Amino acid sequence: MAGVPLWLYTTAGCHLCARLEATLQALGADVTLTRVEIAFDAQLSERYATRIPVLASASGAEYSLADGEEVMPKWLRAQGVEMTPPAERDSATEPQGPTLRNGRRFLR
Repeated sequence: MAGVPLWLYTTAGCHLCARLEATLQALGADVTLTRVEIAFDAQLSERYATRIPVLASASGAEYSLADGEEVMPKWLRAQGVEMTPPAERDSATEPQGPTLRNGRRFLR
């Protein structure tokens, strides 16, 4: 399934943008991210220069790290984004360890 489309307003070398992307990954957010470089557009630069990184949805809703990282999951859910944290994703694919039954060891 294709992820929910989101636009990330960013610029080269933005360490906060990298942090936001890492947070999206850690949350297991099912999104299709389009990066929008603001440096070459005067209007975008004026609008976002002091706010980047900013995520925008197709509906026009925006989220910025300035809103607080704790707000991000709620904002994402409001945009219809499904989230599966890595621990839940990985546990289904990782082999589980052996189990003992009646003194015998069995692999799962």
